[in-house]
Amino acid sequence: MSEERTTCRVQLNYPLERVKEPILYRLIKDFGLVPNIRKANIEVHSGGFIVLDLSGEPQNMRKGLEWLETCGVTVRKIEEE
Repeated sequence: MSEERTTCRVQLNYPLERVKEPILYRLIKDFGLVPNIRKANIEVHSGGFIVLDLSGEPQNMRKGLEWLETCGVTVRKIEEE
């Protein structure tokens, strides 16, 4: 049986060497997560950030966020008001 879906808001901080990689695509394809982009600023010459709501099964969420860290993307959870 499938786990219940959860949603969390995170900020992903991209280092310069990762801005041209399909990070969000991998979160969708490999981990079954659904991103909803709230705010973003990506510069190919300096790096950047994306604030997004991520939805998915808790286990996949944990694995996806861990994977981001191994890629050098800093993940910061944001508390919603």
